Amino acid sequence: MRRIITNFSSALALLGVLITPAYADSPSVLFVLDGSGSMWGKVGDQAKIEIAKTVMTDMVEQLPSEVSTGLLVYGHNRKDDCEDIAMVAPVGSERTALVQALNDINPKGKTPLTGAVQLAARELRQSEGSSSVVVVSDGKETCEGDPCSAAREAANSGVDLRIHVVGFDVTGEETEQLNCIAKEGKGKYFAAANSEQLVAALSEVQKEVVAAPPPPPPVQVAETTTPAESEVIFEDRFDRDELGELWEVINPDPNRLALSDEKLLIVATKGDQNIALVQTPVTGDFVATVKVDTPITQNMQAGMYYWIDAKNYLLLGPSGDCCPHGRWPVFRKIISGQKNDIRILERGFQIGSRGLEEYAETPETWYLQIERSGVKYTGRMSVDGQEWTDVGTHTVLQKTGRIGVGAHSSRIENAAEFDDLVLENPK
Repeated sequence: MRRIITNFSSALALLGVLITPAYADSPSVLFVLDGSGSMWGKVGDQAKIEIAKTVMTDMVEQLPSEVSTGLLVYGHNRKDDCEDIAMVAPVGSERTALVQALNDINPKGKTPLTGAVQLAARELRQSEGSSSVVVVSDGKETCEGDPCSAAREAANSGVDLRIHVVGFDVTGEETEQLNCIAKEGKGKYFAAANSEQLVAALSEVQKEVVAAPPPPPPVQVAETTTPAESEVIFEDRFDRDELGELWEVINPDPNRLALSDEKLLIVATKGDQNIALVQTPVTGDFVATVKVDTPITQNMQAGMYYWIDAKNYLLLGPSGDCCPHGRWPVFRKIISGQKNDIRILERGFQIGSRGLEEYAETPETWYLQIERSGVKYTGRMSVDGQEWTDVGTHTVLQKTGRIGVGAHSSRIENAAEFDDLVLENPK
């Protein structure tokens, strides 16, 4: 993506062997910035590279002083050179030197993401504390490499390393590859379509890279076990204007589905319209969670799907029933078109502190979760995302399905707003 003054880069490279982090066990962060020609593209009336320089400068200056930082850039010196990758500020450089190198970038060439990830991993191999690579890119690999494999190798190299990726003004296909890099690098992916979203994305990145380390295990555990961390397969905060190519909408009705206020809004109507599904299927065990803000009135349900096809799926969520009157947890299984519902219709039953014996005419927040273990699928609901109530467990033999969301009503067309969809692979 752009050129950096060659003399300055060379000087820093020669000094690299003399620069060591001030805190050997403190976090290290290596920024990898896209310097390819496409970064001259504009978002609004500003070039993407100028937006990135401004936002990244602010982030670098706000990082705690004990965090060792560095900057790697690709595509910035030569137009058609897939070897155009440079460590313009080695990890441990002074912040002023890093900011100067950042501001000197002049985008020019290709996008050798694979080589950049490999070089970044080598640079951080000697770090003694936690290490993070933060990639900011507006496109995918253009040098025939495999950045996903490079990220996987880096994350499994035996060092405490995470690769976080910010996709800046990218298409669906580009998002898929960048998200893959973050996933294989055991990090997180963040999407940004403009300067405000880039600020928000890098703020979230900052939380990840300077997060306090987990406390050491106790000397004596005495029958206490620590749950294993889960691996994020897919997540979506809906902080953009369109769903994009990572989603498929079954029976779309564009008049009743939109991204609005960083949420996926679906207006409930009759039939199986606007079922929004993540394109990538899941084949093994998983935990899927989503937040939904919605009224629940008679003959309405808003929920999360595990979708195999139109005649085989699971649907979990609050449902407005008439008999008895109220909004009740329902976990539905459709197999070969045959319906089997698990319903909790017990008078006095609560989820958290919320009673269920009345309809909700105004929006309320629900958290929904489906967990797969083998052929068993357990549905849970919560009012705060912390304390969960089991709705029930279904058995499904099909091995592959997709996670999705939807809202349906045969009466009032209420709006359901979905947010914070996370799909994890329990370890």
